[in-house]
Amino acid sequence: MPRLIVILAFEGVTSVDVASAADVFHVGTLYRNKKQKKPYEIKVASVAGGLITSMSGLSIGTIGLDSIDYREIDTIIVPGGGPPHNPPIPGDLVAWLKKHAHGIRRICGVCTGTFLLAEAGLLEGKRATTHWQAEAVLRQRYSNIDVDMSSIYIKDENLWTSAGFSAGTDVALALIEEDEGHDRAVQLAKMLVVYLKRSGSQSQVSTPLTFQEKSDDHFSKLHAWIVENLTSELSIERLAEVAGMSVRTFVRRYKEAVGCTPARTVEAIKLEVACEGLSNSSDSIKQIARASGFGDQQNMRRAFIRSFGVSPKQYREQHNSDREA
Repeated sequence: MPRLIVILAFEGVTSVDVASAADVFHVGTLYRNKKQKKPYEIKVASVAGGLITSMSGLSIGTIGLDSIDYREIDTIIVPGGGPPHNPPIPGDLVAWLKKHAHGIRRICGVCTGTFLLAEAGLLEGKRATTHWQAEAVLRQRYSNIDVDMSSIYIKDENLWTSAGFSAGTDVALALIEEDEGHDRAVQLAKMLVVYLKRSGSQSQVSTPLTFQEKSDDHFSKLHAWIVENLTSELSIERLAEVAGMSVRTFVRRYKEAVGCTPARTVEAIKLEVACEGLSNSSDSIKQIARASGFGDQQNMRRAFIRSFGVSPKQYREQHNSDREA
């Protein structure tokens, strides 16, 4: 029997939350090999069935929940919807979750789908996350939840919650990783042309994006170039050359625009890439130091202790234990 994945839908749902999960599990089934234990069967369902209208106006065909034997469901995906500060929480769907969720192996709230799980009483005393713009509202409404905004997705027992939009792809890959292993999830990420399979411990707002937000278009292009050339020479002279400025002008204008030195930006981007490698790959620390642009382990170790107070080895041990938990 295949694993039955039921993706819940409702008026005002975020279409990408529905589609990203459906596509990841579909690709996981389409490109199976003999080692994969079970295929996935995906059903998009709503309380009444029929067409529902997503937040963006797209129509999504659904089947009625009463046509599904809830005892056969392996995983429920609850997408988000609406503006983060006031997400829709359809009462009939919450009532269905209250009645049937406790017998399901795995339940996942994507983006503001976390609010539906909270309203159904499933997250009481649990760690959970949501889209960063919805943090304040989630904390205010549900004080019995341990809201943790440091991660793009969180697993607490059989309950998963995640940030929004592209994080739906990340958490779907994580669910497949739980079923079929890390190598299989990375293989699927490659098929989906995902630039990097992110671990749950990664921040919702990436370091390169933060620096791009602070800068003008000129320096945004430079930041993109840095990300693509971490193992190249990234001296002040080289960065000024790429930016088309003299060193003196570059350093002055960069600090005015971004609020820190170019060297600080380069190190922050290297650290994010290294953190991802340590928490989400089996590569050696030496390999990660080289791939993230630090060159050798000692340079990376000094940067980690300076920024995080722990060595790369200690960082890996901590985040691997978080994944296993």
